[in-house]
Amino acid sequence: MGRIAIPDAGDFLATADVVIVGGGIVGAATAFYASGAGRKTLVLEKCNALATLTTTSSMQCVRAQFEEPEHIAMMKASIEVFENFAEVVDLPGYDISLHQQGYLFVSDGPEGPTALAERVERQQSFGLKDVEFLSGDEARARFPYISPTVTAATFRARDGWLSAHEATYGFAKGSAARFFLATEVTGFLMDAQGLAGVETNRGTVHSRTVVIAAGPFSGRLARLAGVELPLSILRRHKAIIGEHHLVPGDAPMVIHCSSGVHWRPEGPGAALAWAEALPEEPGAPLEQVPTDWTFPAIAMEAVARLSPFWREIAAHLKTSNLFLSTGQYTVTPDHKPIIGPYPEIPGLYLNVGYSGHGVMGSPDGGRLVVDLIAGRVSDAVNPFSYERFTEGLVTPAGEKMAL
Repeated sequence: MGRIAIPDAGDFLATADVVIVGGGIVGAATAFYASGAGRKTLVLEKCNALATLTTTSSMQCVRAQFEEPEHIAMMKASIEVFENFAEVVDLPGYDISLHQQGYLFVSDGPEGPTALAERVERQQSFGLKDVEFLSGDEARARFPYISPTVTAATFRARDGWLSAHEATYGFAKGSAARFFLATEVTGFLMDAQGLAGVETNRGTVHSRTVVIAAGPFSGRLARLAGVELPLSILRRHKAIIGEHHLVPGDAPMVIHCSSGVHWRPEGPGAALAWAEALPEEPGAPLEQVPTDWTFPAIAMEAVARLSPFWREIAAHLKTSNLFLSTGQYTVTPDHKPIIGPYPEIPGLYLNVGYSGHGVMGSPDGGRLVVDLIAGRVSDAVNPFSYERFTEGLVTPAGEKMAL
């Protein structure tokens, strides 16, 4: 049978060096690095295919314009992987549709020029040397569809977006791991040494190392091991506008600094999203996330303040040219992922809680958790360690600019 398939009784892998629970892009990237480190690796995915839930419901973007040095370092390293993806996964000619058209953060407040200039200075001091500060006039000269109300902007040309589905399968195909589809974890095995394996709907897999990388379902899985993780699940919408002559196909991702509303080209049309558009309460993980059709109108009104051509699109848009989807963010208190060992259960590792940044951070997050498993990196110097919650080091992050 193939390495990515629904297992039958005669082909069930009963032992593995590393078991990864979750077949989205984070799980696939982790598998790529684990098998590359010489570990016999098995990925368990409860759906019938990889990347069917959160991964492809996202805006599928990549950016290094973050506020904190650890995030900047992670995303710079991840973007470099995506830039050289076919070579990294050793699949000549493999295409993940990487569009490096940039991220343009814009401000329309009087404080914008000072605040964004200071932000760029900080980012450059953290190693993000290619981020630019633009005055409002400079932004409009380069991007003429930007509103006259914009007072300042920042831009990085190597940010952009890609096909998360193709990247997930690229990591999987480029690895030596096995991927069991339609295989759901139902429990964890423990003994005096710690973790001993997992129970699934198809049988038991014995392993001393298990990585939970199941996106919104990670908290539910951890509870099967008696672990309560600090994760909140929030619904997020994405609207796709089909082919439209007003959308500039060479535009960057355009995002409002304070509200977080954003749009970007998507083929001959556009994609737009806004985490703050609708009031959302934390909920349960879902395979089918309900949509709210008030979202597109609210989001288009907001992006029109950044790029006025959206008003004309909204005025004449037909429902046949509008496509709405939803996914779920898995959010931690400080909006940073939890990567590394769970201290109270030897052998249990986490790669969860990317807070809307899982696609863009998946390569370096997968590499980091494998380095921690292999002992190449100490958790004591890991900025994404679970220990930050037990040591009282977490403060809520002020950044709301997700995706």
